Amino acid sequence: MNLRGSVIPIIDLANKLGMKSTEPTPRSAIVVAEVHCVTMGLVVDRVSDILTIPENLLQPVPEISISLGMRYADGIIAQPDGMICFLNLERMFEKVATMQMVAAYPNIDTQPMRA
Repeated sequence: MNLRGSVIPIIDLANKLGMKSTEPTPRSAIVVAEVHCVTMGLVVDRVSDILTIPENLLQPVPEISISLGMRYADGIIAQPDGMICFLNLERMFEKVATMQMVAAYPNIDTQPMRA
């Protein structure tokens, strides 16, 4: 994907979490993040809101719910309409694998994101 003149990789977040790949819909979105100095786009089912959550509201992930995808969780927060899981992208995208992706596609921009 071209983002402000820079080529960035696009990764299906559901697939990365071991779930069925995201089927594109009108609500699908690409969330841009920087991981290990690589700007990437994460395909998600939808983005419903952007929240600022105080760190003290973050609760540990219950041991019983730790599964393939949950090992990347830094914590959860209870909301009136459900739970929000906070993912640790640096743990999800190991540095070695991220650097291998950059080596395989040399036109990927590895400069820090510009505001």
